[in-house]
Amino acid sequence: MSSDILNQLAQIGLSGREAEVYMALLQRKEFTAPELTRITTITRTKIYEILQKLIHKGICTENIRNGSKIYYAIEPKIALRNIIINYERIIEEKKLSYEQKQKTLIEQKRRAAEELGKKLTSLHKDNKNNKAPLDYVEVLTDLMHIRARWNELQKSARRQMLVFSKAPYSVTPEENMEDESSIIKNGVEYRTIYEFGGIKGKKRRKQFLDMTAGYQEIGEKLRVIETLPMKMAIIDEKLTMLALDDPVSLKPGITTMIINHPKFASSQKEVFEAFWNRGMVLEDFNKW
Repeated sequence: MSSDILNQLAQIGLSGREAEVYMALLQRKEFTAPELTRITTITRTKIYEILQKLIHKGICTENIRNGSKIYYAIEPKIALRNIIINYERIIEEKKLSYEQKQKTLIEQKRRAAEELGKKLTSLHKDNKNNKAPLDYVEVLTDLMHIRARWNELQKSARRQMLVFSKAPYSVTPEENMEDESSIIKNGVEYRTIYEFGGIKGKKRRKQFLDMTAGYQEIGEKLRVIETLPMKMAIIDEKLTMLALDDPVSLKPGITTMIINHPKFASSQKEVFEAFWNRGMVLEDFNKW
């Protein structure tokens, strides 16, 4: 294991143990925790703690297969971006000011991550036969990561955005309007279905109508419906971003999946069109 790469991972925010485990995860498609203890210096009592930290930082994913937990590395470019986002979140939470020193430090970390990303991506590609079976699925649980990925994916749209919009929002509709206006001006077809079932009272109804009318004014095509099954966005019929409610607690959650699979996106587009045909245009809802 290259000490140079381990040192570079430490420079951008990983502890020595975290860097060692992530490097080990890159060597094969998937590992159990006991397997990782055998190829690293991490003890069995510490390995789960390290893995949870990597999951929280967005560079490792946990799945369950046949009752056992399986771990695999997030693709390096995504992982390194998540490390930087996590660092920025920590600064924000500690309410540290973005003085020139802080800005310089963040920029240094970004440059280091970009350089390191090339090395790790090369290493990852060398293990094509060991590719994780679900590495086209990205799972996010941290609100800052979800917001950052949403902004990035929305700006990447070139042809079409199809959206199911319902609470809770990682980015509020009001915050999102400027970015959406920009991509609509660039010729992207933007269609959204808004859920109104949870809106109670005249005040909240007026807020909902004002918000949706504002989106209609910037060129969004929209409909409203009482209930949506999930939050979802389909980008250019290639990427699907979705979040489902917890089936146990039935409380709205923010755990989000990004699935980079055109056939899955195509099937979800059919779901979108079915709900679109059932929805009301804003003018009819206003009279309803």
